[in-house]
Amino acid sequence: MLVSEMEDAVLAASPDTEEELFEETKSQAGYRDNGVGIRGVGHTNVSSIFWAQRVLHTHGTGAWVFGFPTTQVWADSQVSVTMTELDVNGIPFFGRATMQVRNVVPHADGTMTVRYHVGWDANLRVLFNFIIVN
Repeated sequence: MLVSEMEDAVLAASPDTEEELFEETKSQAGYRDNGVGIRGVGHTNVSSIFWAQRVLHTHGTGAWVFGFPTTQVWADSQVSVTMTELDVNGIPFFGRATMQVRNVVPHADGTMTVRYHVGWDANLRVLFNFIIVN
């Protein structure tokens, strides 16, 4: 069901899906709007932003623990992960395989677990692109 007057459009979800309002978990420097925790660039407590890439040769559904020794990753880090297929020259391209990032869990020990799916019967070169915000 699509509700046009809502800020976040719901395109496909179970009928009993609800959005939970939450309190900010970092400092009070974040911006708040109507009780929903929203942080903007002008009102932020960001202490670091880190970008990294890793390549796996993989297919099917899996989970991988990634570690980044030169940056700080905490359990409350904000992590964004995308994935794409690489050609033989290491260039990202839109291949025929479907790819999904299913779960991303940052851990207090500086690692993060990513559950993913690559819809192909054999290993493909897959680029994982990370943006980590603390």
